[in-house]
Amino acid sequence: MQNLFSIMPDFLRDPDAFFHSIQRDENVRSKALSLGLVSLFSFMVYGFMVGLAKSPLQALSSSVKVPVLFLSTMLFCLPALYFFSLALLGTPLKMMQVLTVVLSGISVTAFLLLGLAPITLFFVLTSGNYDFFQLLAVIFVGISSCIGMYFLWRGMTLVEPTRTDALNVLGKRILFLWVLVYGFVGTQMTWRLSPFVGKPEDPFYWIRPSRDNFYVDVVKAIQGALNLPASDTSWLMPLVFGGIFFIGLGVVFFAGGMMLGNTSKKSAPKVDAPR
Repeated sequence: MQNLFSIMPDFLRDPDAFFHSIQRDENVRSKALSLGLVSLFSFMVYGFMVGLAKSPLQALSSSVKVPVLFLSTMLFCLPALYFFSLALLGTPLKMMQVLTVVLSGISVTAFLLLGLAPITLFFVLTSGNYDFFQLLAVIFVGISSCIGMYFLWRGMTLVEPTRTDALNVLGKRILFLWVLVYGFVGTQMTWRLSPFVGKPEDPFYWIRPSRDNFYVDVVKAIQGALNLPASDTSWLMPLVFGGIFFIGLGVVFFAGGMMLGNTSKKSAPKVDAPR
């Protein structure tokens, strides 16, 4: 098993080398186990800080539910990515290789949230506004997840063998659709496992009874944080949906641009310096 304290820094310093080693099927199980343990620890720490805004009991609950949220979403969505790639592209990759690439993206998300945990603790200690803190958690998780999706996209693009242009385009479309499905499953899973923060006036409970949905709750949080009357928030729902869509689209185009840039750099011929 890889060193748990060095695998993420080593990965982030040279992700291409890591993904090429997965393509060659080198120590894939060991890498997957290490990434899974790093993700588990990082999500538990961040979940504890988020839940601490309400109570120590909520902190313990959230430290369990945050890793369950991300890892269970991955397990629900992973077969779709692998089976569609196998059926439509005939991918030679094994399930364990695809799992490790997906785990690498999730591990980046977890690692970034671990870095944001002290900032989260600062606001726990200095702010009592539930709506603001709820929005802060959504923003932190959203930004970290988008960056994690970029690395996942980059990894899947690198480990897939070189194909014809038509199959390459099809593969990117499959991956794009899978990222969208992953996002919707993740938000629904977030909703079913909530509360992660918990309203100060509510009693503690592990799972909140069914109510509206994730996006309606985000709109209500924005309304509460900005002290907007309910009659003035009809424009917020399309704004939230549009923002989520364009952020996801931006991540995909950013990932594609980075990949094209890396490819052009590698293929550029060397020019001898004049003597």
